[in-house]
Amino acid sequence: MNYLFQVGLGPVQSFIASARRSRDLAFGSSLLSELSKAAALQIVKLNGLESLIFPAPESEEVLYAGTPLNVANKIVALIHHSPDDLGRLVNNAIQQRLHGIRDAAYEKISLTDQRFAYAQIEDLVEFTWVAYPYEEGKYVEVRQQVEALMAARKNTRDFAHVTWGSSRPKSSIDGQLESVIPEEEYPHRKSSEKERFEKIDRLYKNYKAGPAERLSGVDLLKRNGATTWGTNFPSTSHIATLPFLQRLLLISDQKQARGKWHAYIEKVVRVVDRIDVKETEITPENSQIVYTARLSSNHYRSHLILGEYEGSMLFEERLVDLIDVVKTPEIRNEARDALRDFYQYIDSQFAEQGLGKVRPNPYYALIHADGDGMGAVIDALGVSEQHRRLSRVLGQFASGVESIVKKHQGALVYAGGDDVLAFVPLHTVLWCAQELARSFRGALKGFSDEKGRFPTLSVGIAIVHHLNSLRDALELARNAEKRAKDIDGKNALAITVSKRGGEDYQIAGAWGDLDNILEQLIPLCRIDAIPDGAAYELRDLAQRLTVPKNDSRFLKLQEVIKWDALRILQRKLRVPQGKLLEEKADEVESFLKARLGIEQKPSDGKNIKAVDLEAFINELIVAQVLADAMQLASPNKEQSNDSLDH
Repeated sequence: MNYLFQVGLGPVQSFIASARRSRDLAFGSSLLSELSKAAALQIVKLNGLESLIFPAPESEEVLYAGTPLNVANKIVALIHHSPDDLGRLVNNAIQQRLHGIRDAAYEKISLTDQRFAYAQIEDLVEFTWVAYPYEEGKYVEVRQQVEALMAARKNTRDFAHVTWGSSRPKSSIDGQLESVIPEEEYPHRKSSEKERFEKIDRLYKNYKAGPAERLSGVDLLKRNGATTWGTNFPSTSHIATLPFLQRLLLISDQKQARGKWHAYIEKVVRVVDRIDVKETEITPENSQIVYTARLSSNHYRSHLILGEYEGSMLFEERLVDLIDVVKTPEIRNEARDALRDFYQYIDSQFAEQGLGKVRPNPYYALIHADGDGMGAVIDALGVSEQHRRLSRVLGQFASGVESIVKKHQGALVYAGGDDVLAFVPLHTVLWCAQELARSFRGALKGFSDEKGRFPTLSVGIAIVHHLNSLRDALELARNAEKRAKDIDGKNALAITVSKRGGEDYQIAGAWGDLDNILEQLIPLCRIDAIPDGAAYELRDLAQRLTVPKNDSRFLKLQEVIKWDALRILQRKLRVPQGKLLEEKADEVESFLKARLGIEQKPSDGKNIKAVDLEAFINELIVAQVLADAMQLASPNKEQSNDSLDH
C-alpha cells in the first residue's frame, strides 16, 4: 500500500532565536536544515528520489551532509514502505546526522564530563511524522487528511523525565538549559591578573565562551559546529561597518593606511602578549583577540586596508570586549590611542578630498522574508506532480538567494523555499529586498491560486544597533514581516528603525509604493533638500495639534496640520534661496503634496498614494537613515539637482 507521509522537525523559532552571536543564529538555522536533509535522504534511500514532494531535489547527492542546500522542517513524500518502519528509520537518520555534527563540534572541546552536554543535545530534536493511505486521483483529499493529522499530532506533546537537570547556573543564551562548563573554569573576582587571563583565554579557546558566559551543551554545539560558512560568521558589528569599509577604499595612499591599521592591531596584540608580530605580518593562531575578529575568507574578500580583520575592531566601545583580559587602564589605552591615530590619518586623507570626518554607522539591517499566498497556491495544485514542480521552483529560488544577498554585501542565514533570513548593511538593504521580491515573483509566475493570484514575497526589515540583543532584533524583523503581510493584498515591505535607547519608527506599504517613495526621498535627504531635523519638526507639530479622533475638530485639524507640514517642508526646500533649482523645487513640492494628500497628482503625472502625517514622518526618518548610510559608503562631492532624477 502507498501512503502520503509527512515529517515535521522542531523546535524551530525558539531554537533559532536562542542566539547571542550571529554565528549562533546561523548555526541554529543550518543545523535544522541538515537534520531535515537527513530525513529526506532516508526517505529517498527506501522509496526513491521521485517519492519526495517537498523538497524535490534534482539528485540524491544534494541531501548529503554539508551541501549548501537548505531544506525546510516540513517534508512530504509518497511512499510504498511501511510508515511505522520508515518513521523509526528516519528518526535514526536524524539522530545519526545530529551525532555526526555533535562529534565534529565536540572534538574541539575539552570537557571533563560530556554526559550532561550530550543528554541536552539528545533532547533537542522534536520529531513527528504522520501517514495516510494514498489512493490515486485523491491527492488533494489525502493531503488534507495528512495536514489535519499533523496538526493533531503536534498538539499531543511528549513529556519525558529530564536526565540533564542540575543546580548549575542557567545558560546565558536561552535561560532554560543548565550550563555544562565547570564553574571553576571561570575567573573569580579575587583571581590574580595572570590567572584571570589564563581562564578567559581558555574559555574562549576551548568553548568559544565569553568571560562570564554560561553555555549549555546545545550552546556549545552552536558555537563550535561548522556551517557552510565555515567556523566563522560575520558579526553584526562587521555588517554595520560595511558602508564605512566601502568609503575607506577612496583613500589614495592605502599602503600608509594599512600601516596605521597594523600598528593598531599590533597594540591590541601586544596588550595580551600572545602572538609574534613580524613587520606587518601577524600570525593569529594563538590569539583570542585577533582570531575572533577575523572573517571567513570564503565569503568576504580581504579588505585592502583591514585585511581579513572584522570591522568590529573599528568600534572603540568594542575594545572592552576585545581586551577585557587586562585590568590596567594604561595598557588598554595604548590600543585605544592607536585606533584614534588610525582615524586621525583617515580623517586627513578624507579632508584632502573635501570630505568631512566620519565614523562607522553602528546600525545594520536584518531581513526576514516570506512568501504570500503559498497555502492557497498549494491547495489549488491538484496533483502531486504539480507540487513537485512547485517544490523544485522554490528550491531554485532559494539556491539563488545567497548570490543576491552576497551581491548586496550581506550574509545569508537561511533560505529554504519561500523563507529568507539575512544580515544586510544599510546602504544596500532596500535594493536587496527589492531584488529578492522580484526574483521570487519571477520564479513563481507559473503558479496561481484558484482566483488567479500569483505568489509574491513580503519582506520585513529591522534596522537595529549592532550591540542590541540579537533575539530582540530577530523579533523586530519577524514583526515587520507580519506587518507587511497585514497590508491589503500583501506583496509588501515593512521597515522598523529601532533607535538604541529611543523609540521605534515603523513604516509599511505595498511593493511599488513604499519602496518607490523611499527611492525618491533618499536622494532628497542625501543632498540635504530635506534636512535631518525636518521629520522631528513635523512630529513636534503633529503632537502639539493632536486631539482625540472623536473630537469634532479632528478632521478639520488634520487638514490644518497637513498644510502646516507642507509649509515647513517648503521652507526646507527653498531656504536658503537657490538651494534647489526652481523647477526641481516645484517638482519635489508637488511630490510631497501628493504624499500628504494635499494634491491628487504630482506635476510629473505619477500616481502617488496619500498617507497620514505620522506615516510620512516615519518614512522621512527611515529614508534619512538609509541616505546617511549611502552617503557614508559613496559620498558624492559633486551632487547636484540632477541627482534627483530617476
